[in-house]
Amino acid sequence: MSIFIRIWFFFSLVVILSLGFIAYTLTQQVKPNVRQVVEDTLAENANIIAQLVAEDVTQHQVNTPEFDQKIQAALSRQLNATIWQHKKNQINQQLYITDQNGIVIYDSEHQAVGQDYSKWNDVYLTLRGKYGARSTAIYPYDRNSSVMYIAAPIIHQQQLIGVVSIGKPNQSVQPYIERAEQQLVYQALWIAALSLLLASIVAYWLRHSIDKVRRYAQALAPVNQAPFFYSAKELNQVTQALSDMREKLEDRAYVENYVNTLTHELKSPLTAIQASAELLQDDLPLTDQQQFATHIVQQSQRLQSLIERMLLLTRLEKNQHVLEFQTLDLNALIQQCVQQQHSALQLKQVQLQLDLPQQCGVYADVFWLRQALNNLLDNARDFCPAQGIIALQLKANPAQHHLHILLFNEGEAIPEYALGRVFETYFSLPRPHNQQRSTGIGLSIVQQIVQQHHGQIHIQNIAENTLDFLKNHASGVLVSITLHTNFT
Repeated sequence: MSIFIRIWFFFSLVVILSLGFIAYTLTQQVKPNVRQVVEDTLAENANIIAQLVAEDVTQHQVNTPEFDQKIQAALSRQLNATIWQHKKNQINQQLYITDQNGIVIYDSEHQAVGQDYSKWNDVYLTLRGKYGARSTAIYPYDRNSSVMYIAAPIIHQQQLIGVVSIGKPNQSVQPYIERAEQQLVYQALWIAALSLLLASIVAYWLRHSIDKVRRYAQALAPVNQAPFFYSAKELNQVTQALSDMREKLEDRAYVENYVNTLTHELKSPLTAIQASAELLQDDLPLTDQQQFATHIVQQSQRLQSLIERMLLLTRLEKNQHVLEFQTLDLNALIQQCVQQQHSALQLKQVQLQLDLPQQCGVYADVFWLRQALNNLLDNARDFCPAQGIIALQLKANPAQHHLHILLFNEGEAIPEYALGRVFETYFSLPRPHNQQRSTGIGLSIVQQIVQQHHGQIHIQNIAENTLDFLKNHASGVLVSITLHTNFT
């Protein structure tokens, strides 16, 4: 069972049990409270009537037909009252009067005249100057048949001359008790349903939030956005802790991979430099000394190139916001890069063909885009044979806000196994003629730069007579870059 289902279940159980206990407790209080109100009202009525009949009791008029007629007329009055949505049409009360000895001298029910009620609590306590009340069931086994009697002393000239007791059947207040209990249960059910709904919402929110944190912790993408939770400080703290831990782990793994790779890449040129230096310590002919010295210079340049490129790659990988964009003329930037390559291209007698528009604006970072173009031109020159062809075309597509950079170099095709790996960091192919491998970082840097410019880069082998912008059709390798001119 899911922890969130358990949370919802136990929360709901606590709510239901609490509401059930409260509803039961309040239900048990409804009946006593209603009867206390009734008792309070009867106590007031009894004292009022005791004052009103005091003169009649003194003059022995309570057993006359005229007195009975007045009492019966009062008790039989028709009511037209709606109390708590309960229709009340008649008075549900009765009364009897006793003398100072507790003998009934008047009974509105005409059943108890002459009987001795001095032992009943209402009369017994009142005759002794106390508050008198009793509740007696007409049918012993039926609690609903009980009648509440409240008595009051009849006083004339500071003398206790009798007791008047008013009775009210408890059954007459039962509708109010039942209605109060029904409303209490109904409201308790509504509160329970609402509480269960809120518990479900809270459980779902908690499950969804923790699941977001779990997905964030499991995600491998370094740019994965950390979730933020409103009114959930603890979840934000967990997310931050995961972010810190993840960053430390990534940094550790990155440094470990960086060090391992750098150690591996530096080993070969350092070994060559050490071997050449040791040979130079011997007495060698001048030509051999020059050869080994040249070898040391070449390997040193290789080391410098490796270190510089790894530093560039590190800046790109560890800082996603390193680029500073501005509007620039891509045509002019390409011309600058070609000018920088001019000497190396002439030395190799490579023929360069350019197809550039007059002006082509792009929103880019000048430094990094120049780095990408120079790396591509370096690769094209290295893999192009002597007196071969390098062609570069720039095409703009204003309708789609795209521009395309096509760079072709004549030469051997890339092996099929390597086509899918050329952009991998540290993967490289041997250069023609000298069979030496590059650092394997150049194309990885190019791909990173293009991606951070929201563009795409592809590399493919091109067969003869397939490119219309080549003056001399040849086979080789084509690198195509697509940049968006309107991204923000």
